[in-house]
Amino acid sequence: MKLIKTTALTLTTLLMSGTSAAGHHEKAEGAMLAAQPGQMIIIYHWPCADSERGLSLLKEMIAYERDASPHPYSAAPGIHEDGALVSVDVHPSAESMEKATAWQDADTRWQALLTGMADACGSLDDLTSSVVTMK
Repeated sequence: MKLIKTTALTLTTLLMSGTSAAGHHEKAEGAMLAAQPGQMIIIYHWPCADSERGLSLLKEMIAYERDASPHPYSAAPGIHEDGALVSVDVHPSAESMEKATAWQDADTRWQALLTGMADACGSLDDLTSSVVTMK
C-alpha cells in the first residue's frame, strides 16, 4: 500500500510540474497598444480652479458620451502633472471624430456639462487640445 501511495504521489508531482512548465516557451503578453493605426487620439488639457468639481463633471460627461453618442469612442479622465484636467479620447477614424464633434456641438446635455466644467475650471479659452493620428 505504501508503494502505491508513493508512486501516486510521485506521478502527481511529475504531472503537475510538467503542466505548470508547459507554457514556458510562449511569448509573454506585453502591454496592449494605446491605439491602432488610423485611429485618432485627442488629448485635452484644461487648467482648473476647482479640479475636484471639474473632474467629477468630466467623469459625468464621459459616462454620458459613452451612453448617448451615436458615434462611439473611448475617453479616459486624468490629472496632468501640472494639476490640469486631462481627457484622452480615442476615435476609430478622422471621420468618426468629426461626427462625434458635430454631435457634441448639437447635444444640449453635453453642452450643459461643458458649461458646468467652464464654471468649475474657468474660461473655455484655457482648454487646449492636441490631435494625434496613429500610424
